[in-house]
Order: sequence, then C-alpha cells, then structure tokens
Amino acid sequence: MLFKHFYSLGWFAQPEVVVFHKGGVNEQKKVITDIDVLALRPGTDLSWELVLGDCKTLKGQSPANRALWLRGLMNFFNASEGLLVLKKEQPMEADHKLFASSFNVTLLDENEFDEYDKAVIYPNGSSNYPLTLNQIQRLINIQVRYPKLKPLVEYLYILSWNENNFIDIVRKLIGEAQQIYQEIDPSIKEHLALILDTCAIFSIGLAECVGIIFKQYFKPSTHGQLDESLKYLLWGGRSQYDFVARLRNELIAAKRTPATPLALPEWERFMQLVRSLLEYPALAFSLPILFRNAAINVLFDQPFLGTYNSDKDLLLLKFGMLVYNYFCRAAKFPPQAREILEGEFVRKQSSVLSMSRNASDKEEGSQQSPVITNTTSITEEDSQRSDHKTPSSEHDHTPKNNIQPELPLEKNTKPVSDQDTEKPL
Repeated sequence: MLFKHFYSLGWFAQPEVVVFHKGGVNEQKKVITDIDVLALRPGTDLSWELVLGDCKTLKGQSPANRALWLRGLMNFFNASEGLLVLKKEQPMEADHKLFASSFNVTLLDENEFDEYDKAVIYPNGSSNYPLTLNQIQRLINIQVRYPKLKPLVEYLYILSWNENNFIDIVRKLIGEAQQIYQEIDPSIKEHLALILDTCAIFSIGLAECVGIIFKQYFKPSTHGQLDESLKYLLWGGRSQYDFVARLRNELIAAKRTPATPLALPEWERFMQLVRSLLEYPALAFSLPILFRNAAINVLFDQPFLGTYNSDKDLLLLKFGMLVYNYFCRAAKFPPQAREILEGEFVRKQSSVLSMSRNASDKEEGSQQSPVITNTTSITEEDSQRSDHKTPSSEHDHTPKNNIQPELPLEKNTKPVSDQDTEKPL
C-alpha cells in the first residue's frame, strides 16, 4: 500500500531495499536489515529528498521503539521523512505519535491508513494506481530466467541504493552494463524492459547531476567549463579526479597504449545530453518514473507510455529518448536494441503531436461564427402583414458547438530523432 501511495504522489519508489554496510569486512556483503519502500521525492531545490516507508507488526515492541528504529535508518540514508504503518490490535497512544512526529516519523495504525491515504491523495486515494509490486517483482526476477544478467540486476535493485550519493550511480551503472552487453538480445522483451528500467535508475543520478550543475553555473557558458565541472562532479571533486586519472594514465603507459582523458564513454554525447536537460532541469526528475512506466509497458505488452498524451509531455518524451540513446551507446548495447525503442519514442511523440494538432484545429473551428440558413418559408399573405416578424430563436436550428477549448500546440515542436543528439555543442 505504501508503494502505490508514494507513486501516486509522483515519487519514484523502490520496494524491498536491502541495507548493508559498504565498509564491511566480510567477503560477501551481509544484510543488516531492509526497508519496505524507499521513495525519492523531487525537491524544490533540484535535488532528491528521501522518504522511507515501512509496515511492521509489533512483536514485543512499542510503537515508539519502532519509530526510533526507522529514525536510525533515516539517518543512515540521510532521509528527510519516514512513514511507519503498524499492525496493532489496540489503538496507539497519542504520546507515541507525538514522540515520533518530533523526529519526522509519521506513525499510523493499519486501520487508519486508508483514511490517511484518501486525505493526502484526495479524494480516492492510491488504491487504483496501475503500477503494482508484482510488476516490479517481474522485473527483478528477470535474472532467474536469464542468469547472465544477474550482475546488472543486483546492482540495479540492491547495490545502487546503498551508494554514498546518487551521482556515483551514473559512472558505476554504465560500467555494470558494459559487463553484460553481449548478453542483451533485442528480440527478447524482458531484455528491452530491463534496459528501460536501467535507464530509470541511471536517470536518478543524472537528475541529481543536472540539478547541481544548474545551481552552480545556471548554464555553463563554455564547452571547457561544462567539461571540467562534470568530470569533477562525477569523480567526487578535483583531487579525486586527478588521483584516478593519474593511476589510469600509469596503467595505460605500462601497456604502451595511447592515453586518453578520463571521462565517461561517449563523453561528448553526455555533455550534449546534460546541456539539453539544463534547458528545463526540473523535468529531469520526472525521467525515472517515465522509464519505469515504459519498462512495465514493454514487459506486459501494454501501449507504450499510453498515459503520456498531453502536448506538455513532448519535452519529457524528448528528454527520455535522448537519455535512452546515450545510455545504450555508452553501455555498448546492440544497435538494434537502441533503434527499436527509439522508434517507440518517435512514434509516441508523433502521436501526441497529431492529437494536439487535431485539438488545435477543433478549437479554431469553434471560434468561427457558423452561417445561419433560415429555411422557414414566408407566404405572400404573411408578407403583406404590417406586423410580420422573423422566426423566433426557438426555431433556430443552428448547430451548437460544445467542444471545450484546449491549449494551443507549442510552436516548433516536433518529434526528435537520433540526429538531434549528434549536433555539436
């Protein structure tokens, strides 16, 4: 229930997040605990705010103790809020709720959640939200049928959520994808769905990166400024970047191969992608949900992004296609895998444009005055009457136009193709 609740609020949510300590000494990572749902809420300052949600049964523990447990996880993840739904036979004490709210944890009884849900997502709540936990589980279970994809799946749904910051996901996810690129089969829908959900997780780090660059420079004025700032950001600062670059150059020199600057694969394309997102940085935080919806659509043979039908969605669809294009190239996925879903993005944009144009044409037609033709005959006797009048309005058969006006189509809006990603800075 928390999963649908968070998604209905427009937050990206990941269920069953496993928690472990990255600095552990064991050869295999030891699971410490887990979180039922970890949600990412787009902040007004162009960054992600974390919200943790959990449903627990009280076995010998008070509601306040459970709230303190969740508060500890909030500190570990640097989360801003927590929502704890408890299964309890007896009503909770009000003091327990007040105590939890003092450190930003909302305590709810399971019987209270439905009313709470409908009050927050007024008036129907989140029960009818189409995305389900079973659908996400199908994505996670792709590794069972295709075990060679397991390293990528494990990073997507386990390791990435334990990174120190989301920007690290950008580099590491490309590296994980490059390890399995030869296993990708574009003819298998599960593989295409996994690529789309990989782009969803990749977009989390990308959005954070775009938000920081925007706040730092607004829009970098030169190619060199954007190049330098992105590299330092992705590698954790200038000193860290210089250290890694020096080690890399020494390794390359030992192999007697030509040295190249330390950067992400397809670096120029990545910079162009970031520059495009800087035109509307807040929209970058809508990309993870866009890609996850697309992944579910492909996996379950549903219409591709069927709910994105407004002309206001055109820019988001364009950004989505640019991100997908870049990631497939950087990960070295088969060209056909890129082309198949790029075609879906292009067709979707064309469909939205067509609907917008039809709506615009109808609006223009509704603003034109209709020609009134009065077919009522007037006899010679009537014409001779001094008190003759025209037929009243109650006999007027002029058609009434009930079409509601819609927003006009934005000028110069067109579907985007792969050619748009190759324009120089």
